Amino acid sequence: MGFFSFLKRTNPNPKAQERPRDISDYRHASAKLTGRDSTSFATIDRIASEFAGLSYGIYNKRTNKEISNHPLYAVLARPNLEDLHFNFFYQSIVDYYNGGIIWKKGKGTEGQLVSLFRLSPAETTVTRDQYTRERIFLHNGHRYTDEDVLYIPSRFDYSTINGGSSIFKAANAAFDTAHKLDNYTNSAFDKGISGKRLVIDISNALPDATKEQVEELRNDYTATYAGPENAGKPLFKKKGMEYSEIGQNADNRAATLIENREFQEHEIANIFAFPGELLSGKSANLDLENLFTLLTEFAIKPLAIQLQESINLLIDDNCYFKFNFHGLLKVALSKRVDAYAKQIGNGILSPNEVRAKENLPPIEAGDTFFMPANLMPLNDETINAYMAKQKLTAQGLNNKGGDDSDQHSPAGDDKQ
Repeated sequence: MGFFSFLKRTNPNPKAQERPRDISDYRHASAKLTGRDSTSFATIDRIASEFAGLSYGIYNKRTNKEISNHPLYAVLARPNLEDLHFNFFYQSIVDYYNGGIIWKKGKGTEGQLVSLFRLSPAETTVTRDQYTRERIFLHNGHRYTDEDVLYIPSRFDYSTINGGSSIFKAANAAFDTAHKLDNYTNSAFDKGISGKRLVIDISNALPDATKEQVEELRNDYTATYAGPENAGKPLFKKKGMEYSEIGQNADNRAATLIENREFQEHEIANIFAFPGELLSGKSANLDLENLFTLLTEFAIKPLAIQLQESINLLIDDNCYFKFNFHGLLKVALSKRVDAYAKQIGNGILSPNEVRAKENLPPIEAGDTFFMPANLMPLNDETINAYMAKQKLTAQGLNNKGGDDSDQHSPAGDDKQ
């Protein structure tokens, strides 16, 4: 299925335009929940963006053919009044890393699913009923059960009583260090990366200066000369004052800072199973195709599998929901064409299926499959005709062999 083809074939969902009355504060919480450090923010942003762009399909379990008119397509294309598909799934992945995905189900007059709304995991408490032991979801004073919401807890330190734990809690030490390193970097640039401190000797100019006078001089100098906004300003030396510097060499401090940041970026990337080269832009050992293969296998697929299993709870047992990952495979055009040709030539894909992968419209007779024997169409008529021809050929050879048995070999006659 093409990247946005599911949007083209769905009808507007009028019920999705209605805001549920029991959701008093529906907002996006990504700004405060995507992590306190820049590396984790960038990592989640890229994973969520790639995930939200995945195409998907709903298929018949018996035939594995796509059910193009399934009503769930309309819900996922326009989940609710405030979200289209991309933003809804992007924010849902952000929720996943911060404790879990909680989708409030909107029902139609006949009980059918017509909309989905995100409930922020930071504002939802998951407990169990003391008698029935069913899960209870408390959100802004409202009480829901599994009949009302689809709950997809995170896989990080999962507990059925308290709900899924945030990845930031599960790896708190690494994220705390990254946050401190961000603050240190900002402070280093604000105060000057050199790491050296100016010493002002006022013993000759103001030998009897009071503590208050010293503090006033320090504040005056800081306001006039300190910080990046004052960089390059000329320093006027007052009579009797001596200036000197103490501290670390600028080059050494900058090198140490860069080394520490690279190490911490590598640690954060490992936690998210994200190829670090895609963050840093350094890919000396792996090409783009291999990097995106690693991203798909280790960062995207685990999320997709969990969401697939959960979304399947929204549909009947005769069909299944599945994400498609071909859009993530960044393969050169020549390699894609070669792979497509081999798949068409061996009856794996039809021309229209290949065209759908490239976001091209279908062509007439493009649903025909081919087999390797001279790229013959793979259907009953062609196979029957081919087998009939082979049978006639075989019969002709047998008849010719029978006639030859009654004749003398010229070579034999020569020997007599």
